[in-house]
Amino acid sequence: MVLDRYRKDVDSILEKISRPFYNLEPNTISIFSLILAAISGLFLYLGNIFLIFASISIIISSMLDAIDGKVARVLGKASKKGDFIDHMIDRYSDTFIVLGFTFSSYVHWYTGLFAFTGIFFTSYAGTQAQAVLGKRDYGGILGRADRLVIFIILPLLQFFIPIKFYGFSISDIFLILIGILGNITALQRLFRALRNL
Repeated sequence: MVLDRYRKDVDSILEKISRPFYNLEPNTISIFSLILAAISGLFLYLGNIFLIFASISIIISSMLDAIDGKVARVLGKASKKGDFIDHMIDRYSDTFIVLGFTFSSYVHWYTGLFAFTGIFFTSYAGTQAQAVLGKRDYGGILGRADRLVIFIILPLLQFFIPIKFYGFSISDIFLILIGILGNITALQRLFRALRNL
């Protein structure tokens, strides 16, 4: 994934951000992240000025999602159970955000559905690689970090550029892009797993 290569570079930054959360359970941080993702979806659905609030809540949700694992490792609480819960929460968070777009007045329902296929096949290919090879595959052209950046920026673009191109909003266009690149990423992970097998 494009942003995955910078994971080590931001590790020290995440460590500093996570320090105030050391008194919380990692799973509690994950749940707060999920709640904010659900609120983000609601803001996206409501639209108008709430699009700005959606971007803000997605930023905070993404930050919490990034530091829960860091807190778990620092406190010595990292476990397979926590990793499993974290990945489940990630999928629900993705769902809430995409549903917010899909059922908003800005998006055709089928572009949201197409984005879903890209997101979930990408995630499935990564976790299935972990199941059969013992190591999760985060690679590919569009990983979760890349999607979250798009989800942060997209509500602002929709708010400030509310025009349509041949009947498609800027949100439609980006969701189609997520669908295309997501499915390409899933195929990349599939072929990489097949080579390793």
